[in-house]
Amino acid sequence: MRLMPMTAIVFLFFQSVGGPLLAETLVLGSVNDNVRKHIDRMTPMAHYLEKHLAPAGVTDVQIKISTTSEDMAKALRAGTVDLYFDSPLVAARVARASGATPFLRRWKRGVASYHALIIVPAESEIQTLSDLAGRRIGFQEPDSTSGFLLPADMILGAALPLARLGDRSDSPADGQVGYVFTGDDKNTLLWLTRGWIDAGATDPRNWETLQEARPGAFRAIAQSIEVPRQVVIRRAGLDAGLLDEIATVLMAMGDRPEAAKVLKKFHKTTRFDKFPRGVDATFAPIHELLDRLDAAGTVGAS
Repeated sequence: MRLMPMTAIVFLFFQSVGGPLLAETLVLGSVNDNVRKHIDRMTPMAHYLEKHLAPAGVTDVQIKISTTSEDMAKALRAGTVDLYFDSPLVAARVARASGATPFLRRWKRGVASYHALIIVPAESEIQTLSDLAGRRIGFQEPDSTSGFLLPADMILGAALPLARLGDRSDSPADGQVGYVFTGDDKNTLLWLTRGWIDAGATDPRNWETLQEARPGAFRAIAQSIEVPRQVVIRRAGLDAGLLDEIATVLMAMGDRPEAAKVLKKFHKTTRFDKFPRGVDATFAPIHELLDRLDAAGTVGAS
């Protein structure tokens, strides 16, 4: 019988609907609406883990790409995904819904942790978060940690109600902060430059790029809490011995020259490590933030 190549296997997404995975199969999960692109990025990592986890009994590493975080939560809860990779707030939300647990920190582009910034043009009258009342702000997309969830929490923390606008040309009601989704961080900066929005949310890397391209043209009025750049979530019930082996292999990759190309392909990963402050201390403020967004009806706004 001719074996199916991995590129064929991964499009099956999971081994069996609702059924438990075989012990020797490991499934890596991610959320994105560009399935083919994400599979291409994750395939070298799947091959690498398959090779280096063979002594632990893993004979097959598959990939599952979900188009929504809700679907990923279902897959983790059903046991059809073992490890899930995403930004911290989205991953924490999925972990809550699925009974999964944060496992490792993933460095991206050499960055272990980051924050969100709310920025305005240098000549803007806006000086503080309170000045955003009656203004328009651009967010990236509903599942973006630095482009929506963190800055939205900052605005709510300033006792300002958020209201989604139908279009960037709409005006918010008095006292409200109207927001629009730009679809991309670069769009947010473009819209801000052209005056289509009064403020925008971004991350430190894009802020540095903007400062280099247009020094002094913009300024930051608020900065969020610091959170892990990316995280790995593991499903409930995964064998403890296998988890130890997985952690060992992943954390060793940053020091192995032969793993450099695999890491770079895997969403520009630099390394994996444990949470320096521990899982509970790291995620307590994240869970509190999600609670605030939930209470305001902001999480999941789309």
